[in-house]
Amino acid sequence: MSTYHILLFGICRDLLKSSTISIEKEGSVTVEEMLQTLRSLHPALKNLPSLRLAAEHRFPEPDFILSDTMEIALIPPVSGG
Repeated sequence: MSTYHILLFGICRDLLKSSTISIEKEGSVTVEEMLQTLRSLHPALKNLPSLRLAAEHRFPEPDFILSDTMEIALIPPVSGG
């Protein structure tokens, strides 16, 4: 069993009322699988279709396999000018 620690930012942090969450998973997990798990465990995230996971300060492809030793962040949609 691996424990993934995920940093939260913006609206994700507000909705989940936390700056980090931990997810336990058996075996390897891809970026897409982690996003599905997060939405399943935290239904408030289902209304944010443009969520991205960053791993080690990069935006990996959906099939990238995450490691529980990586810095992982959940990045909500942002806008600016």
